[in-house]
Amino acid sequence: MKNKINKMKGFTLVELLIVIALISILSVAVLATINPIEQSNKARDASVQNDAAEVLNAYERYYTNTQHYPWMDVSGSSITVDEAYFGRSTQVGFGLCGNSSTSDDRTACETQKTPGLIISTQELKDSFLTKNYTKTISDTGYSYQDQLYLVKQSAAQGNSVYVCYVPKAKSNRNPVANSTWTLKQLTFVDGVVSGENGAIPSGITDVVGVGSSATYTTLLGNGGNDTLFRCVP
Repeated sequence: MKNKINKMKGFTLVELLIVIALISILSVAVLATINPIEQSNKARDASVQNDAAEVLNAYERYYTNTQHYPWMDVSGSSITVDEAYFGRSTQVGFGLCGNSSTSDDRTACETQKTPGLIISTQELKDSFLTKNYTKTISDTGYSYQDQLYLVKQSAAQGNSVYVCYVPKAKSNRNPVANSTWTLKQLTFVDGVVSGENGAIPSGITDVVGVGSSATYTTLLGNGGNDTLFRCVP
């Protein structure tokens, strides 16, 4: 019996350290492969993509019922259906929030809990008011990257309507890596995108053949117009 017990040996300290080191290396490798932050950003981008599509569909339903778009039905607006328009989701003309009877189309929403035209007409769910799209830039942890952007082209450009956002996932910011969709770059008439007035886009062009860092270093609202957008449709 004693001989059997003597033959049963445990791991030495060196062996244990080697095992722990190997487990640590494998854990780091797995985390590097999974990259939880990148995965979280991908999930966020997918959610925002769906929301942008819902907003675009709400615009089309609103137009079908009224023969106008929400930014045309704000008090003081003289915009026609054939004119170009640009707006952010924090502005009354976008249609998510704000009192359309007392505000200019590019005025920031007076209160983020006041339904805009596409919500008050039941073209879009009330839950959109609880999302980040209508928060102000002064809110903690909120930036221009969290907004939605509306681009309406002029009749000469085709009268197309786009709802755009700034993707956060690195893989979604690389046009080369995404063969199923194309990033867009907005070109602004006056080059100023931080003001509530002006900043009408003169065009929206496909971005092809550039890396993930190209034209992405300056976010909208911080003095530049070189942000890459993903747009619906």
